[in-house]
Amino acid sequence: MTNEVKNEALTVKAYVNNVLTGLAIGIVAGLIPSALLSEICKALAPHAPVFGIILQIVTTIMYTVPLLIGTAIAFKFKFNPIQMVSVAAATYIGSGALNFTPSAVVVTGMGDLINTLLTASIAVGVVLLIGDKLKAFAPLVLPTIVCIVSGGLGLWMLPFVRKITMAVGQLVDSYFALAPILMGILVAVSFSIIILSPISTVAIATAISMSGIASGAGNLGVVAAAVGMFIGGLRVNPIGLSLSALLGTPKIMIAAIVRKPIIVVPVILNAAVLGVLAVIFNIQGTPISAGFGFSGLVGPINAIRFMHGGATAANLLIIVLVFIIIPFAGGWFFEWLCRTKLHLFTKDDYSTKP
Repeated sequence: MTNEVKNEALTVKAYVNNVLTGLAIGIVAGLIPSALLSEICKALAPHAPVFGIILQIVTTIMYTVPLLIGTAIAFKFKFNPIQMVSVAAATYIGSGALNFTPSAVVVTGMGDLINTLLTASIAVGVVLLIGDKLKAFAPLVLPTIVCIVSGGLGLWMLPFVRKITMAVGQLVDSYFALAPILMGILVAVSFSIIILSPISTVAIATAISMSGIASGAGNLGVVAAAVGMFIGGLRVNPIGLSLSALLGTPKIMIAAIVRKPIIVVPVILNAAVLGVLAVIFNIQGTPISAGFGFSGLVGPINAIRFMHGGATAANLLIIVLVFIIIPFAGGWFFEWLCRTKLHLFTKDDYSTKP
């Protein structure tokens, strides 16, 4: 183990933060290429074979998410290379991404992300417990110990964790059937807050297999956050940073939010409106698209795909209305209302400078 890990006081909070940060990094790195390019490549592949190859590449990247998560988490703990690959391998084993049949080993997707997280956490703990005890034998013995202990526990937990995550997803869907408007508001508002925190919206959506209108509402919540941080920060931050919040991730505004959390109020109000629209216009999505908003046009493209009739003029008008016109109009109005009439904050509160 490296001296850095030895000398640092590893608290429970630091342990959890390292694991969650690594999880977010692995998910984003593995899913963004597919999220940005897969739909475009599917449409263009029949006309140019190169897009079919690109589609295969980004899909393969997506299937490596458990490995990327394990690697990113191990990196956050400053592990050396042999420790890092041991954690990555154990995480992949416990993810449930592989299905063994009598004739072949089948990759079934990304596995269960909650179980991936738990397995990686256990693997890190095993590495920390072993420390430097193996000395020169670490390259020979460490991967076997970590994979058998951590990966084995991950495989043992997998059926139980899958039942829990499936139950959560079904619960969300059932609530939408009982009270769609209320759930649309709750999901949109929740995702608008989560995207402005260190937690990954993509991780949550994929972990509970959020789909249908739940995914659409979550997507619009992310849009509300992106638009709100763009509009609020435009007066005090560099244009490049504001555009990054809009087109990349609004997480870039976390520093300002930590100093003045109340600047999130206009975002929440806008997200509530968009959550209602998600139900009214039947905006749907996939577990992967739910956490991206309109970054890379992931949300709008998936919404159109689920609309009756596909990319008709009427459907495209709805998409422009719900993903662009209303979010920007609502974002501007609620920011103006909260800042100039309710005096909840000033324009300088959006500054990312210390």
